[in-house]
Amino acid sequence: MQAVEPYWGRQALDFVDAIEASKTTASVISQFERMIAKLGFHAYIMAGIPTSGQSLKQLTIANGWPAEWFELYNRENLSAVDPVPRHCFSTLNPFEWKDAPYDPEFDRPAHRVMTRARDFRFHEGFCIPIHYDDATGAISIAGERPYLDPETKSALHLMSVFTHGRLRALSRPNPATSGRRLSDIEAEVLRWAARGKTAWETSQILHISERNVRWHIEEAQRKLMTKNKTATVAMALVNREILL
Repeated sequence: MQAVEPYWGRQALDFVDAIEASKTTASVISQFERMIAKLGFHAYIMAGIPTSGQSLKQLTIANGWPAEWFELYNRENLSAVDPVPRHCFSTLNPFEWKDAPYDPEFDRPAHRVMTRARDFRFHEGFCIPIHYDDATGAISIAGERPYLDPETKSALHLMSVFTHGRLRALSRPNPATSGRRLSDIEAEVLRWAARGKTAWETSQILHISERNVRWHIEEAQRKLMTKNKTATVAMALVNREILL
């Protein structure tokens, strides 16, 4: 990893200290979203890269993509042809999306993914591969005109790796919660929904994006096998996954 430099380098180190002290996933996500917004990015995803028989939804750790793009990407299994996650399998180093190799003329599916991404203001992107012992993941962030000079790329690398690691650490079950199906943040957004708060109001309370609130509600709905938000809240209360 390159040595970070003044200002954004200092900001990155302060950020790492802050998230290492954070006790909830909501706090970590909120801080990450605020920091990348300062650098001109409005969307991100942290996830494992699907292989045969897997879906992106199953492997997502934090989702800051527009809901329509996330749904389209999953429905059409675009990760199978997207040159950005594909490149993660062959490199350890962060890279700009434009540097993910593919031939627009002969690899039309890859070119279509990149073109469709621009419909969601994903004009430029930066990807940090994450390699586990038995799998590969990535933190991928996008914007219209983000700052992508060497200093900010080094800072983004550092912040993204630590954010990913902290979220994984916070998501590990402990003896007090080992019987639960919901993550801490899923339970938190359902608690606020149970109190009558809208997704926007919850986003303001937890200092995360509204789309992230909606995504966590959808994840809770999937885990509890319910059909809507009201049924999900009711099921979580019955199962004592949340308390009012």
